[in-house]
Formats: sequence, structure tokens, C-alpha cells
Amino acid sequence: MKFRFWSHKSAIVLDHFRSNYAKKALVSTVHRPFVKQANFKHNNQIEALEMAQVVHELGYRVDVVNFSNAMAIDYSRYDLLFGSGPAFEGAFLQEAGLRPKTILYQGGAFVPVGNRASLRRLQDVFQRRGVWLPGSGRIAAGGIVGCEEVVDGLIVLGNAVTGDTYRAVTDRPVHQLPLLFIQVADAGDILQARDLARVKNHFMWFAGAGLVHKGLDLVLEAFARHPELHLHVYGAIDHEPGFSRAFHHELRELPNVHVERWLALESPEFREALLANAFVICPSAAEGCCSSVLNVCGNGAIVPILTRECGIDLEDYGVLVGATTVAAVEAALLQAAAFSEQELDRRMRRTADYMGAEHSRERYHQRMKAAVQAILEPISLG
Repeated sequence: MKFRFWSHKSAIVLDHFRSNYAKKALVSTVHRPFVKQANFKHNNQIEALEMAQVVHELGYRVDVVNFSNAMAIDYSRYDLLFGSGPAFEGAFLQEAGLRPKTILYQGGAFVPVGNRASLRRLQDVFQRRGVWLPGSGRIAAGGIVGCEEVVDGLIVLGNAVTGDTYRAVTDRPVHQLPLLFIQVADAGDILQARDLARVKNHFMWFAGAGLVHKGLDLVLEAFARHPELHLHVYGAIDHEPGFSRAFHHELRELPNVHVERWLALESPEFREALLANAFVICPSAAEGCCSSVLNVCGNGAIVPILTRECGIDLEDYGVLVGATTVAAVEAALLQAAAFSEQELDRRMRRTADYMGAEHSRERYHQRMKAAVQAILEPISLG
């Protein structure tokens, strides 16, 4: 495949598929996979490729712009605008007699809901530790709060928990879209090679920025109470120095907490981490659909321990954390640690099956295409 290289993020990738369709669409998303080789640093690069592919399959010539582009765009050239960010919102900031059909693609909970959840978690840490750690929250910047009420429809990553944060504020159609995982390993092979007796008390933390927002403080305090359980922290902890200082004892001095480096999905070390753990835990305050957890579960058949706000349906395979408190995290850990090897094996296999059925790239593509069609068809009929 040939890639067209651009020197700055304001450039628009024109007619990505070189098609002859009469209708034109502008997709506002991360533009890296359209100008360079996609990598596995974040699921959003695969999401972007699928967004463009879906619109192409529905009969549009596809231009792509980086979502953060704040430069002037002539939206009158397009029949459809699909995506998010300043490049998407710009369509509502220009005087125009004609505007393209608009589909907002949101990767997280409704922004004010997520911000309030993050602030509550920061306040919780402040009350317990006497330190305010905004660098470990996830406070989203402004944008057009209210754009949700004027678009033709929304596609929201996650499950009903995430989708309902939008349904509470708009009468526009909201379609929830479970996220895909990036497949780099065979979960069946991992299951065969894993020693359950050795790993049944080993838990992973595998998440990105926003350590308080995602609940690592709660997890550390819970593990401090249970030295028989082991926590392996895979993440860029040093990128949040305030958190590292506040939780130095738990991170650096507890014998059952092991701080590892962040792992690339395609690395041999990632496979080793999958083999060495039974569970992944993330008691986040608000998400769309927690991509790092999906990548662990989908590739490694590792049992998730999550809050509802992580946006992943746990069905009969995962363990629910009932609240963002140390007590709730501790209760979930003890429930998981009490599983027999037979029950743990069942849940691991069920995790692998569920991830393959509900969070594959193919299933994600099918659902997104159906959602875009459902939003566009009433407009066409009208």
C-alpha cells in the first residue's frame, strides 16, 4: 500500500480510496494511519481506518482530516461529516445555507459526566491523602458542549452505561458501539500455555494516563491489605510524578506490588505478561469502552475486574467492582481470588469467546456500518 505523506496535521487527505462516487464525505479522526503506517499504540488508529472504510462502502468519496484541525474547512463541499473534534465542530461555527449530514463519533462518556466523575475521584484522593492531583484525572477541555443536540445522530463507544450519558441530554438517535480489540496473539494458545496454579493470585493493571481517574489509587490500597495477592502495574507511572510521590510506599515498597514498564502490544513482553496473570483490574470512574482492558482480555483470555463505567458488559465471565471505593475494589479482588481453578478456567475461556464474538474488528465494522445506515436512512426518506 502506498501512503501519502503530509507535513502538518492541517492537511486534508483527499479521496483516500480513489473512488468515483458522486457523494463526498469528510471523516474527522486521527489522520496518522492515512499518511503513515498504522501502529498499535492506540486502538483509535484502527477505529479511524474502519470509519473511513464504512463510509466508503456506503457510496461516498472519502476525505480525511485530523480531528484537531482548527483551520477553516469548506464544509459545503461535503454530503456527510463523520467524526469528532474541532474539525467536526467547525461545521457548526460557520454561517451556511447548507450543512452536510452530521454523525458525531464519541469515544467516551458525555464530557460533563466524565469531568464530574474525575473531579469526584480527585476529591476522594485529596480527602484520603491530602494532595490534589489534577495531572492524574481526566478533565476534558471544552469544545461545543451541546453539539450532541444538533447533529443528525451519534455513535458512542461503549455499552448502555456510556450511551445513556448522552440519551439523558439529547433526543438525537444514539447508537452505542462496543470497541474492538487489536489482535496480536491467539487467546487459545495463551490458555494452553498458562499455568493456572501459578498465576491465580496475579492481577494486572494495564491502563493509560489518568491514574486516579482509572482507580489505581484504590487498587494499590486494596492490595496493601492483602500481601498474598500480587499486582503487576504496567504503565507509564513516572509520567504522573505527583501520583508517584503520593503513592510511593504502595508502588515501591510493598513486596506484592510489582511496577513494570508500559508494554507494546506486539512485543514478546506483552505475551509474557498475558501468561503471567489471571486478572486485569480497572475500577475507572468513566470511560467509553476501555481499550487497554479489551486488548488484554481479547489476546490473553484474562478475566476483567471492572466498574460499570468501563463500558464493557461483563455478563458471566467478569467480576464487577460495585463502586469506586477501596472497600468495593477489595471485595472484588477477594471474590476473584476465591475462584477454584475450574471456575477460573471457565471464566477465562468464556472471556476469550465473548471477546471474539463481541469485540472483534469484524463485529465492530458490522455494527458501525449498521449504525451509520440507521442514522442516514431517515434523513434520506425525509
